[in-house]
Amino acid sequence: MRFCKFSLQVSMFEKSVSKMKLNDLMKATGDFTKENIIGTVHSGTMYKATLPDGSFLAIKRLQDTQHSESQFTSEMSTLGSARQRNLVPLLGYCIAKKERLLVYKYMPKGSLYDQLHHGGSDREALAWPLRLKIAIGAGKGLAWLHHSCNPRILHRNISSKCILLDDDYEPKISDFGLARLMNPIDTHLSTFVNGEFGDLGYVAPEYTHTLVATPKGDVYSFGVVLLELVTGEVPTRVSKAPENFKGSLVDWITYLSNNSILQDAVDKSMIGKDNDAELLQVLKVACSCVLSAPKERPTMFEVYQLLRAVGEKYHFSAADDELALRPQDADSKKLDELIVAK
Repeated sequence: MRFCKFSLQVSMFEKSVSKMKLNDLMKATGDFTKENIIGTVHSGTMYKATLPDGSFLAIKRLQDTQHSESQFTSEMSTLGSARQRNLVPLLGYCIAKKERLLVYKYMPKGSLYDQLHHGGSDREALAWPLRLKIAIGAGKGLAWLHHSCNPRILHRNISSKCILLDDDYEPKISDFGLARLMNPIDTHLSTFVNGEFGDLGYVAPEYTHTLVATPKGDVYSFGVVLLELVTGEVPTRVSKAPENFKGSLVDWITYLSNNSILQDAVDKSMIGKDNDAELLQVLKVACSCVLSAPKERPTMFEVYQLLRAVGEKYHFSAADDELALRPQDADSKKLDELIVAK
């Protein structure tokens, strides 16, 4: 396949994941130059790729895996079939000796982590309604993976770095399913990428002794993302906590909740703009997600429904794009036990 045909072939990837050649991807990324790196996570490094027509793609160069070519191709078929509005679509892949490359749509606004924590002019754009839109969309995508995707997929490394944003700040979850792909010893409740638990601050407390990923572990990690959206703080440290406080964002939230001063956690830039009630509602949903006991946490279906209820007046959720979930997909805890009064 000559490079000049690359962009033509990409246009056909939406309906099926296609195999691509290493030379084409190397040219598009400038031989994987450092200047084209747009993100690094446990599973590998993401590069910006420029096509001859001036459009862009994102290429993920995976860490070395132990999967055979047939196993890798099978996983690509599974991940490539996962199509939902709030997932970054996998467009293609490449296998060349030890190289394993994935081709994704390019998300021009970068990651939610960068938007929240790296400052700059884009930071002002993340007013509360926009943050709520991101929370609802990302919650929908993760709930779809847990409840509607066939086979169902655990993300296992959810974080604000894995939530990418398009031109309209529509959130797209990336890296779903890659933890299983990167793990040579796999079960339906697999462990973690290269023996690591995931990004610090997002890991469910039970993982340190069970070493097993579960849906409720994903819920915990997503709860931390919700805390980031409401507080503006990074998961590993809290800038507005007292100097003698050395805990994580979840530790700080737990402390505030136990002392009935949870409202102190809200990002001050969003207070007093007629959104205080919504901020506290989402904060309480987040708190339910990061409870230490997995059984006490809601399912992702419940989390999405709760967030959707909070943002109902904004009409973020398109009627034709709702989750096709059966009532039995939710666990025994009733939704009305979690709904926060307005």
